[in-house]
Amino acid sequence: MGGIRILHVGLDTHLGGIETYLMKISSHIDLKKFQFDFLAYDNRKPCFYDELTALGCGFHFVRSRRTNWFGNAHDLRKLLSAEKYDIIHCHLNSLTYITPALEGLRAGSKVIIHSRNGGSASGSSSKILNCINRYRMPWKKVTLAAVSDVAGRWMFGPGRDFIVLNNGLDTSKYRYSEKDRTSVRSELGIPEDREVISSVGAFRTQKNHMFMIDVFAGYHKANPNSTLLLVGEGDLEARIRQKVQQAGVEDSVLFAGRRSDIGAVLSASDKYLFPSFYEGFPNALLEAETSGLLCVSSSTITEQACLDNCIRVSLDSPVSDWVRALENPPVKDRPACVGMVEKAGFGIDSEIKRLENLYTSLLKGAD
Repeated sequence: MGGIRILHVGLDTHLGGIETYLMKISSHIDLKKFQFDFLAYDNRKPCFYDELTALGCGFHFVRSRRTNWFGNAHDLRKLLSAEKYDIIHCHLNSLTYITPALEGLRAGSKVIIHSRNGGSASGSSSKILNCINRYRMPWKKVTLAAVSDVAGRWMFGPGRDFIVLNNGLDTSKYRYSEKDRTSVRSELGIPEDREVISSVGAFRTQKNHMFMIDVFAGYHKANPNSTLLLVGEGDLEARIRQKVQQAGVEDSVLFAGRRSDIGAVLSASDKYLFPSFYEGFPNALLEAETSGLLCVSSSTITEQACLDNCIRVSLDSPVSDWVRALENPPVKDRPACVGMVEKAGFGIDSEIKRLENLYTSLLKGAD
């Protein structure tokens, strides 16, 4: 491997949007022109370690800031001084951890701060650290990127220019498949005549599962032949299960756990519910749109990502408004939605081209 050397910061041991994004771009970018390495912590293998290693990507392990802040800074300084990366690409949900960016600048690398989220439900200490680091960051020395306008304004504040790098999809993975629909429904014991409303996302506050259960309970009352399919895992699972019981819909809510065949699960569904409080860029929503599902999303979500088969509803609206939106008929021509997503510029090819141009332009500017 050779070419422009890039160290990516943000890969974790828990699967999320950043991990999925990094695996995706690594699989599609020309790794002969761009050498990808990844930062990892405390000798714990992060998500997609085996897959990325097989692609030829490298890993550097440093001490975690959570266990040893000074050790983390020391390891980073030593690593970046020795490796001399062309670019340090930091994928951040907040500004609580900017040490790699600061040490990258110290080592003479170009640095990209890439905002991956559009809000925060973090505790008070994290919010304070985020605020402090906003003033510590030498903004004029770094390149700013974001997954959406919302994410850029939230992280960087007003008056700062940034590049939007949307989360493009490999749309072929989410094209509607009758075969997958039959297979997944058979596996999960869902009759073919059952209407399935799905949701894919970690069980955490941001995804707003408690409200989701209220909406489904209201919908199910008028549409008893419906099932809510929840794909994901997380710390709030026990509370969500309790909420399901309290709502009296435990026989019509299916917890599918963490799955890798999201495209097939979406094919098995008919509609999609997405009441998140905030998102940097709603990748899961775009996947559902690509599969041709009728999608009902909160209006706080990036408007550009809500395409023709998506209905936006305010989180301040009553549950009845959400139920009414969900009662719209399913999409008739589901395979055609792939073209809709591609035409909107959310395909993987468009994304990779923008990313390659960014990397190349940064190095040209250094000549």
